[in-house]
This record gives sequence, structure tokens and C-alpha cells, in this order.
Amino acid sequence: MKKAWLTAAVAGMMTAAMVMPVFAAEWKQDTTGWWYQQDDGSYPSGGWEWIDGRCYYFDETGYCLLDTTTPDGYTVDASGAWTVDGTVQVQETQETAAQSQNASGTITVGGLTVIPPAGFTKVEELSSADCVYFANASMDGIVGVATEKIPDMGGYESLLDSMGEQIIDYAMAELGTVDEKSTHEFASGTWYCYRFANASEMGFDGQLYVYARIRNAEVEMVLFMGNLVGVNMDGIMNQNLR
Repeated sequence: MKKAWLTAAVAGMMTAAMVMPVFAAEWKQDTTGWWYQQDDGSYPSGGWEWIDGRCYYFDETGYCLLDTTTPDGYTVDASGAWTVDGTVQVQETQETAAQSQNASGTITVGGLTVIPPAGFTKVEELSSADCVYFANASMDGIVGVATEKIPDMGGYESLLDSMGEQIIDYAMAELGTVDEKSTHEFASGTWYCYRFANASEMGFDGQLYVYARIRNAEVEMVLFMGNLVGVNMDGIMNQNLR
């Protein structure tokens, strides 16, 4: 998939953004609990968020869950960090592990940790440092995970998160004819899903769905292409991404 449209979409949206206030990203506490203020003044809620290399779950009101089991069945310690068998899970840096596979079988692509979907195998010849593709047994169904850092924002990188939906909407319209758009809350956070009415106009046989968002000045996309019969896309988004 071509990436040039991402740069054009971002550039076209940033002029109005320059008048928006800038905040310092930091943890905050009140009588109810801990929450995290982003650079743009917003705060994560209703799902998972990577912060300084660790993953935290925030409830619908934005407060971090501590020393408990999250609604989707994962454990967090007294500081709120995601743990597995008592060990805090640490996010690898993009520079050292843009696409690394560890002993548990997960793959790191940018800021995303990916568990290969059941029934799909990584396609080495299609994958690269910033994207990974998985194919089904018949090679006619593809799941792709891609990320791209947005460069040269002149200090306004934090504004991208608050404007992410508008930017992605514009970019997807430039990519092709969007037949349906929906918003989803998963363990990894909020994603926008786009179903394209005519995938063949973009060179794809079968169906094409793109889940996309902008987070931490990085475009994140999960693509479902081709024969998607029996593929639980929401299930993969919720269970195979962190």
C-alpha cells in the first residue's frame, strides 16, 4: 500500500491545529485515582495505552486500574502496569525492535505488539521493518499490520492524536471509495474501521477492510484483504494486538 497519501493528509490538516493549546504529558492524581494527561490535554480511557514503555488499562472515565484483573482478562500490578505471570511487560523500542519476534511468538511492529492470528502464517517476502503480513493456508486471505512514523511536525506531534480521526477519514477517502465506517474499542484502544466498496479499484481481489488510527505521531493500520470468510476481524483486533 502506498504511503504518500499519509503525508499529504497530515499536511492538509495541520494549519488549523497550530492554534490549539499544548499541554505537558504527565500522570495526575486526585481523590478518585490516577489518570494520564496527554500532550494535547486529552486522556486515555476505555482500554489499553502504552506509556513510557509499559501498558496500562484505563476505565471508561479515564482512571488507571491498579492491582486487579482488567475487563478483558489481563492482570495489572499495583502501579497499573500489565503483567504476565507476575512480570511487567515492557515495550521494545522501535529502533531496536521495529519487527522482532520473541520467545512467546509475538511480533513488535512500531508501537504495536502482534500475536499471529490462528490459521495465518507470516509471509516473509511481503513483510518489512515497518509492516508484517500473514496469509491463510490457501494464500487468498491476508492480514497486514503496518505502522509509519510521521516526521517533521515542528513540535506539534502531540496534536496528531486529537486530530487523528479527521486525518484518517481524509486519507481513506483519498485511497478509495469508503462504503462504511465504524468506531471500535478494543484492548489496544480506539480504532476506526473502513470497508471499501470496490477493493478491485485498488488492486485487491475480494474484500478490503482497514482498521486505522494515529497514536503518538505514528499511523497504525491493520488490513484485512481478500477471502475473509470465517475471519473474526474484531476478535483478531481485540485479542491479537497490544
